[in-house]
Amino acid sequence: METIKVLMIEDSPTVREYLGELVEIMGYGCHPLEEKREFLNALHRCNPDLVLLGPSNQESRIRALSEVLKKEKSGTPILVVLDGKDGTVQEPSHNNGNIVYLGAGFDPKWLKQTIQRLVQEARNSDHRQLDQTIIGQTPEMIRLKKHVVRLAKSDIAILITGESGTGKELIARAVHKLSSRGTKPFVKVNSAALPSNLLESELFGYERGAFTGAVAKKPGKFEMAHSGTILLDEIGEIPLAMQAKLLQVLQDNEYSALGSITNTKVDTRVLAATNANLTEMVAGGRFRSDLYYRLNVVSLHVPPLRERRDDIDLLSDYFLKIYSERYGKPYTPLAETIRERFYRYSWPGNVRELESAIQGMIVLGFTKGLFERMGNVPVALYLTGETQGPAHEESREVDIEIPVAGRCLKKACKAAVKKAETEAIMNVLFHTRWNRRKAATCLEISYKALLNKIKEYGIEKQYRDLVKEEEEQPEFENSDLHP
Repeated sequence: METIKVLMIEDSPTVREYLGELVEIMGYGCHPLEEKREFLNALHRCNPDLVLLGPSNQESRIRALSEVLKKEKSGTPILVVLDGKDGTVQEPSHNNGNIVYLGAGFDPKWLKQTIQRLVQEARNSDHRQLDQTIIGQTPEMIRLKKHVVRLAKSDIAILITGESGTGKELIARAVHKLSSRGTKPFVKVNSAALPSNLLESELFGYERGAFTGAVAKKPGKFEMAHSGTILLDEIGEIPLAMQAKLLQVLQDNEYSALGSITNTKVDTRVLAATNANLTEMVAGGRFRSDLYYRLNVVSLHVPPLRERRDDIDLLSDYFLKIYSERYGKPYTPLAETIRERFYRYSWPGNVRELESAIQGMIVLGFTKGLFERMGNVPVALYLTGETQGPAHEESREVDIEIPVAGRCLKKACKAAVKKAETEAIMNVLFHTRWNRRKAATCLEISYKALLNKIKEYGIEKQYRDLVKEEEEQPEFENSDLHP
């Protein structure tokens, strides 16, 4: 079992030594602290599972520390040893939050049992939180979530591997959320989306006058992620020349912005994600071995969906509920025939492809029992009748009618999005009586973006036709807003 780490705060040297020895005898790691002003540094340095306060701590100090702990490392329990009380454990009231009090005359076994219980409850809370965001109950996913909870408590670099669409960013965000940096910034850098000549300035920023057009100082992603976490997505796409500078940040926790003559210290946890085989890239000289070993202190592999097929039902229901609610559609469970087809399909796009498929089914109106019609299966599922594994070879022949929506998933999704956006814009415009500025505010998009979509989707004509059908001409609020 992982060693429980206890951060102990107590003014009295005698009591501090006694409690520290007692905690270590119980098999826990103890980090004694005398100066309360060093609390934050100690909290981030040792990342404790529990904070133990000695009897010299006053109630006002306890409350203040509790408030700081909520912001810096929410969910960490506090155990307070009281002075002059009998040896009983006082359960926390609702107002006490995660604070538990232990009488001064306590039996050592009560201290051990209370620490174990509080830490276990906190860890179970982390698992419950993960279950709400990372959907999956197959052995592979249960093992992965356990590693996420354990590694989140440390501050080491993690390399997250897996195919495209498996949810690597979701894992990275979970690690950040459950860490002591959870309330600090989480900054994602998509290495593949940035041209190599812009990557350095994006990562490390630049000073005014560093190059033509640099009229003002610009902070880089590392500076923005200071005290938090940075995710270097698609790390294998970073050029070799840039890898050397990135290595300096990992080794020395400092970097130099473009045009700067000094180095800047940074306190940032680095997570990296890739769908490439970095081992082969290192062997081929396309990725620095020293950077690889710095990033790959610990690795987390996110399995593809075809290797955790028993999670497909859970994921399908999860996305069905989300998008049914989002688009105002009634929730309709998948028919068994569709679930079987989902199970047999290989899902080359993994969870992202499944999500897009469910989203398309919802917005295209394939609900209220229509799932029984095999023609309503997402397009990608019947292009070739692709299955995975020898056990399903007999299902490769498909005689399903291909709908008009298109013959590829990309086209079907594009059509579905267009239909959903048109419907949403029309509804809002109708209720705002064609006040496009109010509609843009309601839709949470820019006024210019709304005008572009109105033109692209031909919404003006549809709106006039709808008004004409209902024999109700709109009263436009001013001429500027008239279509």
